Amino acid sequence: MSTMRSGTRRTRQKARGRPRLELVVPRPRRVARLPFVVASAAVVGILVFGIVSLQTLTSQSSFRVRELTRRNAQLQEAYGRLQLQVAELSAPGRIARAAKDLGFELPDPDRVHTIAVDGVQPRAGHSPSPQDERDPSFALKRELGNGP
Repeated sequence: MSTMRSGTRRTRQKARGRPRLELVVPRPRRVARLPFVVASAAVVGILVFGIVSLQTLTSQSSFRVRELTRRNAQLQEAYGRLQLQVAELSAPGRIARAAKDLGFELPDPDRVHTIAVDGVQPRAGHSPSPQDERDPSFALKRELGNGP
């Protein structure tokens, strides 16, 4: 019996010397955050680049529109000056004065010949109608008088 006692004693001693076993809960796995951070930074970088590019294009378009507006105003002003110049140069009074200064004279009525054009019948005793008065070719009639 002495052997039995000594065996149980040893197991008790071994049990006392060993740390007590406990259930180990596994640590939660750490999700790798680096790929998420890199992907997020890439998306944000692309969005910022896109917004900056869009703003740049908008600004360039604005400058272009402003330049075209300025150029359009200059051209309209030049066109107005040219229209005024055409009106002054084509005024019947100016043309009559220039012709007189150059020595042109109205011909005698018996030296004026009417040319017949196919499809158009000349009217005898034709006097200009109000519609003819708006025609620029009749504007000189007012300046030159009732000649042919």
